[in-house]
Amino acid sequence: MIRRLVPGLAVLAFVLAVFSLSAPARADDSRLVRLSYYGYLGTLQVGQIDLLIEMAPGTRPAKDYNISATVTLSGAYAKMVPFQWQGEARGGANSKRVLPASYQSQMDLLGNHESMTLAYHPDGQVDIQSNPPTVEARVAREQGLGLNTMDPLSAAVAVVDTVLRTGSCDASLPVFDGARRYNLNFTSVGPDVIEPTLFSTYQGQAIHCAATAQLLAGFRPDAVSSSFYPSKTDLWLGHAVKDLPLLPVRVLAQSKLGLMRVELVQATTVASAAP
Repeated sequence: MIRRLVPGLAVLAFVLAVFSLSAPARADDSRLVRLSYYGYLGTLQVGQIDLLIEMAPGTRPAKDYNISATVTLSGAYAKMVPFQWQGEARGGANSKRVLPASYQSQMDLLGNHESMTLAYHPDGQVDIQSNPPTVEARVAREQGLGLNTMDPLSAAVAVVDTVLRTGSCDASLPVFDGARRYNLNFTSVGPDVIEPTLFSTYQGQAIHCAATAQLLAGFRPDAVSSSFYPSKTDLWLGHAVKDLPLLPVRVLAQSKLGLMRVELVQATTVASAAP
C-alpha cells in the first residue's frame, strides 16, 4: 500500500515544493527563510515539509533558481513506515519560459534507497540515470520520454514565473520525473482571500489556480483507472513573506484516497544571508 502511495507523494512533493528562487542581487539583499507545510488526508496529518531556503527579491526570480524539497511521513505513519523523499532542481529562464538544468531525487522506503538524476541539454534531450537501474528508467530512455520536458520542481517554478510575467496561471507544462511523463495544465480561477483555519496560519490575498494532469506514460493502468491520482488540484499563491516572490500557501486535491490538503503553517525570515 505504501509503495502505491509513492507516486502520489512525489506529486505531493511538487505541489508542496517551495523553492529557492535566486534572482541576481547583492549578497546583503538575500535572506534565509524558514518554510513549513503540513499535508493532510481528510483531517489527519500524514506528511510534513520543513525548509530553510535562501531567496532574493526581484521581479524575475526564475532567472536563476535552486529548489530543494523534503517530504516525510508524520505521526503513526512515520513510526510504521520509514520513508523520506528528497528532490533538488537547478535552472534558469529566458524571456518566455523556465529552462531546467539538472534534477536529482532520492527516496528511502523501508530500508531501500533509490535515486534518479536528470541532466538537460539545450536541444531538449535529457540524460536519465537511476541507481539502482530500473526498468522504468530504461523504458523512458528507449521511448524518449524526457524530450523537451521539465522536472516536477522546475514546473513549480514555471507556474509562479508565469503568474509573475503575465498575471495569469494559464500554462501547459510538459513534466517528466525520471519514470512518468505527464502534462500539467493550469488555468486561472481568480483572486481570492484566504482565512485562517484549524489547518493553517496564512491569511490574506491570494491567486487561485486550478490544475489538471494529463497522464501520458509510465503510470500503472490500475492506478489510473481507479482514480488514484487527483483529477483536479486547486492551488493558491500568496505573499507569505514580505518583498519575496509568490509562494504556494494552500493546495487542495481530491482522489480515491480522499481530500488531500497542504497548508503553509510557517513562513519566517531567519536572518540575512550575507556573510
